[in-house]
Amino acid sequence: MRESNALGHITPTYVAVVAISFLITVCILVNYSFKSTGGIYDQTWNPNSLSNPDSKELVQVLRKASMESRIVIMTIVNEKWASPNSVLDLFLESFKIGKGTKRLLDHLVVATLSSQAFQFCKSVHPHCFQLTTFSPKLAKDKQLGVEDYRMLIRKRNDLLLEVLQLGYSLVFTEADVMWLRSPFEDIHGTKEITIPCDIDSDDAQGGSNTPDSGLFYVKSNEFSIEIFRYWKVEGVLYPNSHVDTLCNEVMINQEFIGMLGGGITFLSTDYYGGFCQPSYNLSEVYTIHGNCCDSIESKVYDLRLVLDDWRKFNALSSSDGLGFFPWRAPSKCNHKSLFI
Repeated sequence: MRESNALGHITPTYVAVVAISFLITVCILVNYSFKSTGGIYDQTWNPNSLSNPDSKELVQVLRKASMESRIVIMTIVNEKWASPNSVLDLFLESFKIGKGTKRLLDHLVVATLSSQAFQFCKSVHPHCFQLTTFSPKLAKDKQLGVEDYRMLIRKRNDLLLEVLQLGYSLVFTEADVMWLRSPFEDIHGTKEITIPCDIDSDDAQGGSNTPDSGLFYVKSNEFSIEIFRYWKVEGVLYPNSHVDTLCNEVMINQEFIGMLGGGITFLSTDYYGGFCQPSYNLSEVYTIHGNCCDSIESKVYDLRLVLDDWRKFNALSSSDGLGFFPWRAPSKCNHKSLFI
């Protein structure tokens, strides 16, 4: 017989973990239901009540950078990314030469993982914020290992949860995402989450990790806060989870998200792509993620090619007829590398 006795392999530890996970999910649903039916929810949070010891400084920089609609753009960099002629320089340059993106620099908050990264950030950008809760390894390493990367994602989500609790909606972007056009026309204020995600791919349908576009929008309300709380608890229960991208988190937890009644907008990766998926049209692409690179040197080299080609593309007059414009990037990064 092909059937196996799966029950024979269930351990008491496994049962306990499942039971705890179920109880936490129920508590979150009850808590969310209470808030959405007249319970107490105040977006003007007291910074002293937040768990992040950097909260007061965070509040100050958010107030300075926020749009009138209480939206901020956020990214995180370590020392290697925040250094001369490295990733942060290219990231800021993309805003300066992108279409409709230069004005968005006024609303960009750069969170840094060390004092050295913070000092460099302050020399090139007005809205910088130093996090003090990251390990020296995360703050300084050129290339993070898989476990370090997962820890960084969890710490990042903790920060984003703090921002949402303060009543600010946010667009999170990795610093190795080149902003060639403003994505705000694709962000629907009525939906809680907007994210580029190839929902029709076999990997996404199967729950496997798919390349991350490095950008997403989250609206500050009860729904999104509960979602990030859920993922925080999930990270504690399953620290070795192989789900590393928000796209896959959303795909895997669709049933739970549906129970909360939130709205999600999926954007096409044809317009929000990256080096892992290098088939993009220069006439239509909004952002390009410098992922699938095995070193920061390869990443910087290929990101510089993107900006150089973007300048050449824009320098062509409309009368010339653009036709097919060849991209040179990625040259050193490729889809066989890790999604970093």
